[in-house]
Amino acid sequence: MNYLIQQASILGGEPVDVLIDDGKIAQLGSIAAAGDAQVIDARNLVLLPGLVDTHTHLREPGREDAETVETGSQAAARGGYTAVHAMANSTPVADTAGVVEQVYELGRKAGWVDVRPVGAVTVGLAGKQLS
Repeated sequence: MNYLIQQASILGGEPVDVLIDDGKIAQLGSIAAAGDAQVIDARNLVLLPGLVDTHTHLREPGREDAETVETGSQAAARGGYTAVHAMANSTPVADTAGVVEQVYELGRKAGWVDVRPVGAVTVGLAGKQLS
């Protein structure tokens, strides 16, 4: 879908129109019309790039009662984040390729934001043996 964002303040600057074509900024400035683009009135709003959270505790696997990759990534998307880095202190610890791949796949299937698993440097986060 294409979007014409009208009168957005980009990073607090002067308001401009922004045409988004296939997920990418196609044009900035004064844009009169943009075909079938959905028009969004952005007066008094600030347009920012997506945020990245480099320290996220998604709790899955092992503590799905507290949060899942799905619910955590959905909350991140609602807050303006486009990517999160999932810390390794899950249960089991993300100290094997299997656990890291599981978290990655859960994020990919959820589809809300990019989920980047952070693997543990040491087995069990114990600091004794490299993973």
